[in-house]
Amino acid sequence: MKKLISQTAASLLFAATLSLSLPGCSGTSNLNTEAPVSSVAATPAYQPRLSSVSVPVSVSISAIEERLNKEFAGVLYKDDKLEGDNVAVTVSKNGRLSIRADKDKIYFSVPLHIYAKGRWKWDPCKLCPTIDKTEDTAFDMVINTESRFGITEDYSIKTITSTDFEWGNTKPTLQLGPLKIGLARFVEPKMHEQMALMGKLLDKELQNHLNMRKYVVNAWQLIQEPVKLDDGLDAWLNIVPQDVRIAPFQVKNGNLSTRIGITSFISVSTDGKPQIQVNKNLPKLLIDNRLSDDIQIGLTANIPYEHASKLLQEQVAGQTYKFDGDKSQLTVKNATISPGGQQLIMMLDVDGKTKAGLFTKKIAGKIYLRGTPYYDAQSATIKVRDIDYDLDTKDKLLSAASWLAKDKFKEMIQAQVNFPVQGQLTEAKKMLQKNLDQSARVHESVLLRGSIKDIVPENIYLTPAGIKAVITANGNLTATIDKL
Repeated sequence: MKKLISQTAASLLFAATLSLSLPGCSGTSNLNTEAPVSSVAATPAYQPRLSSVSVPVSVSISAIEERLNKEFAGVLYKDDKLEGDNVAVTVSKNGRLSIRADKDKIYFSVPLHIYAKGRWKWDPCKLCPTIDKTEDTAFDMVINTESRFGITEDYSIKTITSTDFEWGNTKPTLQLGPLKIGLARFVEPKMHEQMALMGKLLDKELQNHLNMRKYVVNAWQLIQEPVKLDDGLDAWLNIVPQDVRIAPFQVKNGNLSTRIGITSFISVSTDGKPQIQVNKNLPKLLIDNRLSDDIQIGLTANIPYEHASKLLQEQVAGQTYKFDGDKSQLTVKNATISPGGQQLIMMLDVDGKTKAGLFTKKIAGKIYLRGTPYYDAQSATIKVRDIDYDLDTKDKLLSAASWLAKDKFKEMIQAQVNFPVQGQLTEAKKMLQKNLDQSARVHESVLLRGSIKDIVPENIYLTPAGIKAVITANGNLTATIDKL
């Protein structure tokens, strides 16, 4: 018994001596955590909101006037035979046809010169000589026409032209001997016939000059061709048209004008020329009284995982995080980032230690955190929220370093990690605006004009290559088809 007590006392003395000679006891736990599988979840194809690319269409009223003056020239009607009604009439254009327009109507004035010849023939008796006398006269009048415009769903211009005329203060007469012959009853039927023909010809000419289908078919196909905006970024503007709308005709600055709105999806990509198949099927035309030039263009900012890892390394590597009044601390040696489904996986290679009384416990190894990326509009950065340990990492921490499994370290990392995209967005906006400011001829026949007003965040996607932030640029865009 005495021997056992003596051995116990010796052991206690040895322990006490050892505790006095060393600052404390320590041990190291290695975190043999397994890296989560790197993968990306299937993401839906991004579809920006519908936009209306406005295509102005105008026809010069003076051009229509010039064409019609060539069509209506010289003699319009001629009847030089006196047989039957004893009257011959010739109608000629007397000066230039003129046009004025108001809202959705065009008014024509056609000055006419009318020459009339009348014959007076009288047999007083069988033996008496026949009295045969002719007289002629000439007078002027003006025909006025009114054409109203419409358009059908198959893009055909529909015009309805009505014509009328008025005599002056007195109707024309022809004095033949003792007879005074009123010419109105002879002239008016012929004039009405000619005016009906004239109205049809006017409709035909207006429809030929306003070949809307030709404009729309060209615009529909041309805007589907991707447009290169920048060589350095390999940036392309892509327009996918959906339907066609047209505003009512208006007269402005001497032109008969309307606007064709091609409703489209518009996006800008920086990963090469989009592969497209031109849709040549023109949809039915929709009439829209409230066409707008407003557009939304989908912009993308891409951050490769390699670059994201470099940014994360700069933000956290070499930093020491302290907890519990400096009793515990953790130093990050290295950091990388990779995709994990719809979340980001952050790997932190760490050294840490915690002290409890005389004992110090160390840990070393890799910690894996998961977080959901989002776009922070105020700072124009991609940040990560809802950060938590990967399940395998959490299990290892609970057994090796339960103090680290608490929330404080996760909160510190979440507050610190961000990936700036302001530079990319600013450059994308400048690139777009530069093209629009220059009224760039993006095709031989198409001229783009417009402006970018603001940028609104849409969504974040994880791709196999990196983090993609999709942003919508709001503005307006006009495409002028000027070489057909």
